[in-house]
Amino acid sequence: MSRVPRLASLSFGLAGLALAATSLATPADFSLASLDGGQVKLSEFRGKWVVVSFWATWCWPCLGEIRELVRFHDANPHRIVLGVDFEQIDRETLRHFVKKHGIDYPVLLIGKHRLKPFEPLMGLPTTAVVNPAGEVVANQAGPVTAAELEQFIAQQSIAAAHPQPGTPAANKL
Repeated sequence: MSRVPRLASLSFGLAGLALAATSLATPADFSLASLDGGQVKLSEFRGKWVVVSFWATWCWPCLGEIRELVRFHDANPHRIVLGVDFEQIDRETLRHFVKKHGIDYPVLLIGKHRLKPFEPLMGLPTTAVVNPAGEVVANQAGPVTAAELEQFIAQQSIAAAHPQPGTPAANKL
């Protein structure tokens, strides 16, 4: 069972999410095929914040999150977004979907083996945030927005720069 906290939907404002931010002791890693034919390893991005989104072309809530992730990606070139297509679909159909929806971040194809610590997923979309040390610090079942991601990463960056001994790591996204 994963010890990565889940973001729970709250009802404050239009889009409120609470995030308990703890990290795994061991950096996460995976290697997946990309839509363009290459291989992408999560560890390639150590030193940067990484947002890993699991989605599928048939997933209606995923479409809204994809727009938000494109917005986040375009506004944050120093941060990485990886979209993991969590279905078995032919590459040409997926390429058409990616083009149609303006996805400009790397799209990866789910493999045959469970991606620890990300799986099992509780639903789609599921988005994880990986800190620069490679630790999964958040895992949200359900869509997130660009603003929520930006706010969470900013809070985590401040907390990392100014640690408070004995303070539980709980933040709102």
